[in-house]
Amino acid sequence: MINTLLRAIDGLCRGAAWLAALLLAALAVLGMVEILSRWWFNYSLPITFEYSSYMLGLVMLGGTAWALREGGHIRVTLIMQPLGERARRIVDLIGTTFALGVSLYLSAALVNFTARTLALGSVSFFPSQTPLGWPQAAFTAGVCLLSLALFARLLRLILGEPPEARKAGDAFEETL
Repeated sequence: MINTLLRAIDGLCRGAAWLAALLLAALAVLGMVEILSRWWFNYSLPITFEYSSYMLGLVMLGGTAWALREGGHIRVTLIMQPLGERARRIVDLIGTTFALGVSLYLSAALVNFTARTLALGSVSFFPSQTPLGWPQAAFTAGVCLLSLALFARLLRLILGEPPEARKAGDAFEETL
């Protein structure tokens, strides 16, 4: 049952990473269209700045949970290297628990904030008048997914399983 839950969380994280990759491609296309529009027609698209900002935030939040599982987050190896295996595990458990607490607090705050924005019907001040609840809901989903990924990491640490899909530094070594 726990393995099914962990695989489901991993699948959600992978799906969010793919969505973030697609949004990054859309961000590049939107930027190129803006440049060409200015160059050829001397016209700036009114949605470029606003939607680029939304997409950038979603790209950053969409990939964080997957990066956590893949061991892609920055680590303080200077502290962890001299420790023994048991001490490393304890420090990792404490750090993951703390990160999960912060992430859950942020998730709850963002859920409340987004619900309030949706209830009030707030729109952006840009000419597009985008309902702000929609991009906020996507940001909130990204942070909630990070909380799920941290929870999965904590479960793996408790069960004695490797918390990352690969060891930190493997991706770098593969490119050499």
